[in-house]
Amino acid sequence: MRYFLYGWTSIFLFLVVASNGFGGIPDQPWFPKAPSLPKPSGEVIQVKTVNELFQAAKDVAPGGAILLADGHYLMPRYFEITTDNVTLRSASGDRHKVILDGASSRHGELVGITGAKGVTVADLTIRNVKWNGFKINSDRGAEKATIYNCVIQNVWQRGVKAPAMPKEKGARGPRECRIQYCLFYNDRPKQFADDETDTADSFNGNYIGGIDVKNTIDWTISDNVFLGIQGRTREGRGCIYISENGRGCKIERNVFIDCDVAIALGNPSLGYSPLQAINCVARNNFISQCPETGILACYTRDCRIEGNTIHDPAPRPRRPILVQLKNDGLLVKGNLVVGPPINITSDSAIELIGNVHIDQIVRTSLAKSEAGQTFLDEHAVLQAVELPERVKALKEGVAAGRLKPGIQSPEILAAMHKVHRRFKGQPGYVAQFGDSITYSMAFWSAMGWDEPQRYLTRDDGLPKRPGKMRWRDYFKGTRDKGPKHANYSGWQVGQLLKSMDAVIERDKPEAAIIMIGTNDVSGGRVPELYRERLEQVVRKCMAAGCVPILNTIPPRRGREEAVADANRIIREVAASLQVPLADFYSECIRRRPEGAWDGTLISRDGVHPSGGKSNDYSEANLQNCGYALRNWVNFLVYRQLYFRVFNPEEIEE
Repeated sequence: MRYFLYGWTSIFLFLVVASNGFGGIPDQPWFPKAPSLPKPSGEVIQVKTVNELFQAAKDVAPGGAILLADGHYLMPRYFEITTDNVTLRSASGDRHKVILDGASSRHGELVGITGAKGVTVADLTIRNVKWNGFKINSDRGAEKATIYNCVIQNVWQRGVKAPAMPKEKGARGPRECRIQYCLFYNDRPKQFADDETDTADSFNGNYIGGIDVKNTIDWTISDNVFLGIQGRTREGRGCIYISENGRGCKIERNVFIDCDVAIALGNPSLGYSPLQAINCVARNNFISQCPETGILACYTRDCRIEGNTIHDPAPRPRRPILVQLKNDGLLVKGNLVVGPPINITSDSAIELIGNVHIDQIVRTSLAKSEAGQTFLDEHAVLQAVELPERVKALKEGVAAGRLKPGIQSPEILAAMHKVHRRFKGQPGYVAQFGDSITYSMAFWSAMGWDEPQRYLTRDDGLPKRPGKMRWRDYFKGTRDKGPKHANYSGWQVGQLLKSMDAVIERDKPEAAIIMIGTNDVSGGRVPELYRERLEQVVRKCMAAGCVPILNTIPPRRGREEAVADANRIIREVAASLQVPLADFYSECIRRRPEGAWDGTLISRDGVHPSGGKSNDYSEANLQNCGYALRNWVNFLVYRQLYFRVFNPEEIEE
């Protein structure tokens, strides 16, 4: 249950779930907001007419950009990009103001990418397409394509299509494509008149979906919204459908409302591949009223379905998560299912961990607004789920699913009590495990010479300092920097893992602050062994009676996606091992949203926290000094551990 709260609590509690009738172009404040793309760096061709658009596709050089002026472009035929690293986007950046309309096209497909790598289409709308809206022709050499912040409206087969590779090339497949921050929606269910190939003798008007891609390798499909993608009889295909040996695909933070099938990992009707999806993850998605199937797993291997919220109290066909046929190594973890339970018909060994099922509550706990819209009733849902104190604390201090700095749940504190019982070392010694962001004297050393409690202005029920001592009298090792103390510039998690044993043996720390990952993601992605090694670091601490305090890594310029992936792993490791989390990243984003952290909380190099008065924890300084913010967040966590775990007898009854 802990997982669904990170991504979609606010949507789950406040989202309109009334069916149909979206009317016009829906644009809700809770839609994921796409960060603006940088200005084009290559040759730019400005386009104002359809003829200019087709000519630009012929003339654009590799690395160039085609910028469309605001307007309605009535497309006469299929349009194709065949040049590497070309960007096609609206000049204004407003996806609603540039419309490529296929209503009068003589072809059934609208925008194609063929024989080209690195093409980006962004910030525009396509609509009224008989078959495929965006066609990534991977069978003809297209790969590393990006569809970003687009609206895909009234496309009657697939909004995005990547066809199957020929059998002899299927193991290669299209690599590293991204579909992000897009809105897929249809005004109504599909009809026979929309597509003459979809008849009562073929698919009965149900051959329709959102994204249908095959032989994929390392695709990212994230932060999209799907509304009303429905077949004629509500038996349509998946809004996101991975098949034919799809590998390493991440499906994250998408929202599906009133569609037929949300996510399909695999196809029961095997093609030439005996496996349909390998090492794919469907994580932190929100699904409401997708009655045919919420998430399907079929002919998969080593896939994960985790942290999703699925609401569908409809009586048929009772499969919010359906696992069928062969699914070796499948993990179904931390999902919240409201309505019918998880349905498993597979004979494979499926690992089920921490899923929460609520059967009746939403059916009997819907509230009507004055306008007659239907909302999930927050009080009834929270009562039914019987949320523990951990979530009550979260609700009191949450902004977008984040805990208040320093607040750890009773469950975490209880788990750390058990760890601390094994402690036989130096009280007050805090090990500092990490890379240059920890190696810097700007981090933590101020705790050895200053008094942070002078910035504790509110009474939270805990003493401001330990007994009659000062914090600087209690803390030990605040200036312990360098490789022999398991922190150094450029380090990755593997180097930390090799160095920490000596610190634990020699210094016998009571706690360890752990931040590692900034260098691991330097290449733009999280290494395969990162999670496993991070878990080993945490487990080694706990085995020694040392309480680990995991830190999320800060934002990093140009590595936003990789940082998000690493922090997702850090949060999941903290949750699964029940250890404290100091969410430094979230505090940076909360105080400096939408990239404003760059040059303020993060220094000009785009990597390290900014310096300055690292011992000044005033609100004004916490907006501008990254190291002060990291010190403060960790101090708040440590203070709670001190009074709740290490020395609970100091709290007056």
